[in-house]
Amino acid sequence: MFSIDQIADWCGAQVANSDEEGISALLRTLKVEHLAPLDAAGPTDLAFFFSRNYEEELKTTRAGVIITGDAFVAPLKASGLPQWKSSVFLTCPEPYQAMAKVTRELSKIQSAHDHQLKRTTSDIHPTAILDPSVKIGERVKIGPHVVIEAGVVIGNDVTLYPSVYLGPRTQVGDESVLFPRVSLYEGTVIGKRCRLHAGVVVGADGFGYAQVKDPVTKLPVNHLKVYHLGRVLIGDDVEVGANSTIDRGTFGDTVIHNQVKIDNQVQVGHNATLEEGAILCGCAGIAGSATVGKFTIVGAQAGVSNQVKIGAYSLLTGYTGVTKDFPEHSSIAGYPGRPQSEYFKMVALQLKMLKERGRKK
Repeated sequence: MFSIDQIADWCGAQVANSDEEGISALLRTLKVEHLAPLDAAGPTDLAFFFSRNYEEELKTTRAGVIITGDAFVAPLKASGLPQWKSSVFLTCPEPYQAMAKVTRELSKIQSAHDHQLKRTTSDIHPTAILDPSVKIGERVKIGPHVVIEAGVVIGNDVTLYPSVYLGPRTQVGDESVLFPRVSLYEGTVIGKRCRLHAGVVVGADGFGYAQVKDPVTKLPVNHLKVYHLGRVLIGDDVEVGANSTIDRGTFGDTVIHNQVKIDNQVQVGHNATLEEGAILCGCAGIAGSATVGKFTIVGAQAGVSNQVKIGAYSLLTGYTGVTKDFPEHSSIAGYPGRPQSEYFKMVALQLKMLKERGRKK
């Protein structure tokens, strides 16, 4: 259980309704047990409110503590909602960042992910298979049926969940976590504080085949595999969602820079580069040798073609297909991808044409 002072300290929040009768007593006595959504929260739960989409849930919530944004304080105070006098409201400039900070602290206690716990010794399960050449740091946990091949280097405070496979000459940096059935092919390098979720495959061959044609008919008769001899290099503080795949380079390397966040079921092709802080949402696809710029967001099921470069701080809306380069700060939509403003004008014109056509019938 956590005090309100602890929670406020985690996210730099202030009590917004401390002058209300009865709130001072809650500040002294209330202990938060869980984090919950507004519509399911009880008197010992912490909830968040920083979007008007949840105004109806706010009207009926029983949450003991509610974190909100500074911009909501005055409207809440004037609203007459009974919660303003019965729940403790904590306010901060960036409530979504507060959510990140609070969940991080609560996960240390409430999460089943034991990598959050500080270990004093290493713990290697007897069913794990380790080559004698493996170098292991301090306080490492290796779960059942993990297989670690020759030349692997594992840093301090690493957690390997059951059935992880580390191929020859792979490296895993300090405090990284590999969840069940993660597979790292040979030569893969993982940085510090990375999280690779269940089923992630890093370093498989890229998809490359040389087509063989019949000399007479000129029709395809076979495919010759292009073997990929590069690596995958992943920086620090990278998270890769469940069942996502990152292919090794053909000759050079596929490079994932620091702070990149990859959602579930994402495909990153051979020799692609994801620059610092890039975000790839679910089912996105990055083709071979493409570059996604710093802190660019690639929406769900969006795709980037071979050798295309997307500049830093750009946004690809969901389902966008990008077939050419775009500069920094681009907002891209549609297929083929085009500036978002142009795309919406095109859609509006199409709708107008359809309406006019309907009136002529």
